[in-house]
Amino acid sequence: MDKSVLLVDDEVGILKALTRLLTRSGYSVKVAQSGEEALNVLLNYDCKVVLTDFRMPYMDGGELLSKIKRLYPDIVGLVLSGYSDFESVKSLLNAGSAYRYLQKPWEDEELTKELAHAFMHYDQQLFQRQSQKMLLVSPDALLEISHPCKITQANIAARKLLGSAVIEGRSFDEFLVEPDRVRWQEQTLTVGQSMSIRLLNHTELEVSCRLACPSGVILCLNPVTDVELLNTAFELPSLLNYQQLISVISQYINSGHSAVLVVIKIRSFELWSRMIGYSEAQRTIEDIALLLCNSMGAQGQLALLANEQFVLFLPDVVSELDALQKTASIIDPVTGKVNLISSKLDYAVSYCLIPEDGDEPRTVLNNLLLGNLMMAEDPVRMFMRYDQQAIERKKHQISLNQALYHAVKQRQLFLHFQAKFDFAKYSLSGCEALIRWQHPEFGMVSPALFIPLAEQHGQMVDIGYWVLKTAFITAAKWRVEGIHFGKMAINISGRQLMEPDFIHWIKHHIQLTGVEPTDLEFELTETFLLNNLEDCAITLKAIAALGISIAIDDFGTGYSSLSYLSKLPINVLKIDRSLVLDIESNLNTESLVANVVRLAHDLNMKVVVEGIETLDQLNIVKSLGCDVVQGYCISKPQSEEEYLALLTSFESLSATMT
Repeated sequence: MDKSVLLVDDEVGILKALTRLLTRSGYSVKVAQSGEEALNVLLNYDCKVVLTDFRMPYMDGGELLSKIKRLYPDIVGLVLSGYSDFESVKSLLNAGSAYRYLQKPWEDEELTKELAHAFMHYDQQLFQRQSQKMLLVSPDALLEISHPCKITQANIAARKLLGSAVIEGRSFDEFLVEPDRVRWQEQTLTVGQSMSIRLLNHTELEVSCRLACPSGVILCLNPVTDVELLNTAFELPSLLNYQQLISVISQYINSGHSAVLVVIKIRSFELWSRMIGYSEAQRTIEDIALLLCNSMGAQGQLALLANEQFVLFLPDVVSELDALQKTASIIDPVTGKVNLISSKLDYAVSYCLIPEDGDEPRTVLNNLLLGNLMMAEDPVRMFMRYDQQAIERKKHQISLNQALYHAVKQRQLFLHFQAKFDFAKYSLSGCEALIRWQHPEFGMVSPALFIPLAEQHGQMVDIGYWVLKTAFITAAKWRVEGIHFGKMAINISGRQLMEPDFIHWIKHHIQLTGVEPTDLEFELTETFLLNNLEDCAITLKAIAALGISIAIDDFGTGYSSLSYLSKLPINVLKIDRSLVLDIESNLNTESLVANVVRLAHDLNMKVVVEGIETLDQLNIVKSLGCDVVQGYCISKPQSEEEYLALLTSFESLSATMT
């Protein structure tokens, strides 16, 4: 557990005494003798608790904690001062800037006890903030449960799944069948763990823990069966439910016989069901079930599970070819028989062989269902065999998402810098700050993997602020050290740009870090700007007023129209690498890039081309009038030390040539 605390007091003796006490108690301690020094320390020190004196010159403890609350809302503030200051501190307590007031002189035991409470309060606040984002953003069915078992919050998907509008305050085990109720009471899930349970309405769930703190957890409820469909649509006694299907699979595995499991999912059924209405969708499911039963005959058995997934159980297959032939003979006659709004239904079909692809019934079936859902999102139109590696990649993705919630606080993130080359100056003219993630278990995680996860699940704002803060500190340090690096480009996510306090945060951190706004460049994607043009225009003008350069990133992947740019304070246009991949062999690409460059220059914008990997590409974009290039031909993304060494070598080369 990270037990980082910042002590602030203008008396050196008190700081020394407190440091000795807290260090012995296992805390990581940093000290500051003034409010201004404390704010500077916080720029590089991710602490959870600040313990400050109240009466200090220039900036008292009240002003300090108010600023900390505004800039670092997660940090818990404690005031340690004399009794005479209590009335002055009361307003801080009422405003929430201070969590507790502790009196001088202190009792060691009481102070460490209060500090422990402050750290618990920090974890609870962080959990609440993260859980709120998850409940708002995630499409999954999520519950917040306080210990031991009370439901605190539920999103719409969870309420629908549990079949109740009134959920808060009830115990989660009220919704479970008796055997699983006992199992649930005996089980304590930690982040990443899961278990299978059944609701009173017989819906089978895979329950996993997404987030946890000492006082509660966020649970994800993944339905394996959908009793609502079975109860309202069918009068087919031969149609199996989840438990019956598991039982059948178990019997065949125990008897040593082979079988094939085939999952059939209607692609885009949720979209169709919204268009045609729920009742019509129910009838469509029933029609398909009847057709499959008739086509299958006595060859096997049919089940209907959640997410419109039918499961065929075909026993006694002799080979994979035999399994495919039997499956095709059942599915082919059904294809094209049922229409939705005059359109043929399209199916995703996947299969596994038992026991060859697994011999634990629940695991085999659940993995096959997950694989089929993944396949339904893919344009592939063929029968696909169960792929254990694909399932593991999906589970790995889920684990990464859970780990991402803790990456900032556990200091797993860092920046690399990719150099840019300016043709006119014939030298390096800046760099782009790029986030990297080193996880203790997963190793280096690609941004292409974790950035979309952060966008999807609500972590991108926190990560984006970390990147900005770290980049500001680095750029300010380089300027103090006399390093001429040009501009540092920083990617800004659309979600971050729409935060109500974004400009306020930028202004404060420019002041705190001492970074020169003219050393900064914010990169925003073209597609996001176009989708939010009016709102973005206001924010971008405020950014430009601070002296920060603004660049359009990934130009060419969205609408690729320059007409909107005249309405925004854009300084730089970055042509995406996908637009120049074939520039060495395609004259049309050359012509396209030349036109973009000409129009951008007419609007007084510089043009940066990214993804330049060869000398031929470099020479071509130079001849087309591009101003700056970025890519492996110049340099790969590097650590700070490597980038500064590259910068020095280029400066030495330029000096030699002149």
